[in-house]
Amino acid sequence: FDVSAITGLRPTGKTYNPSDVSDNITLNYKENAFSAYILKHSGPENEEVSDEEHVAFLNLWLSHFVFCSRSLQIARKFIPMAVQIHEGCHFALGRLLLATLYESIGEVCDNLKGLTPAKSKSKKAATDGSFQAAGPMWLLQLWLNATFEKELGLFIPTEHHALIAKRKVEGTRLIRLQPNPLEQNSQQLFMKYMKIFLAI
Repeated sequence: FDVSAITGLRPTGKTYNPSDVSDNITLNYKENAFSAYILKHSGPENEEVSDEEHVAFLNLWLSHFVFCSRSLQIARKFIPMAVQIHEGCHFALGRLLLATLYESIGEVCDNLKGLTPAKSKSKKAATDGSFQAAGPMWLLQLWLNATFEKELGLFIPTEHHALIAKRKVEGTRLIRLQPNPLEQNSQQLFMKYMKIFLAI
């Protein structure tokens, strides 16, 4: 229910099945880079958005902003989901998002332990101990903001008060929380989180 409160996505519903997609809309592209993809699928400015253009937008949104694919290109695996959303299919997107976050956190833990996930398709193995975290980490950050707002001394700047007063989902407020003082770097904030967790 935290996911539902933060994002507004339904926590219940049928399980997403990529094979349930219809063949009414096909989205084929060779241009995986963002700029080329957007140019390819952007329709004329003064015309109504076509079905294919809307599916292309949803595919970009899911790949880059929702599930935050590791690749710096547009992932094709979200096309069936984009088509289903476009056609008004209802499935438990909130539950899927949470499951993806758990999987991403598991991969980060494996990387921190020096383990390589069995299903990792990365062709490049970092030798300096660094790794790239992928997945919807934004959801984890918003949850941390919601859970430890007082402990971290987070605040909302005055210029956002009018906007969050009209919010429909809690994420609108949580994303605007800022550390106090603002000068804290990521290492200081991380240590604050760790001290809070250790004190629980």
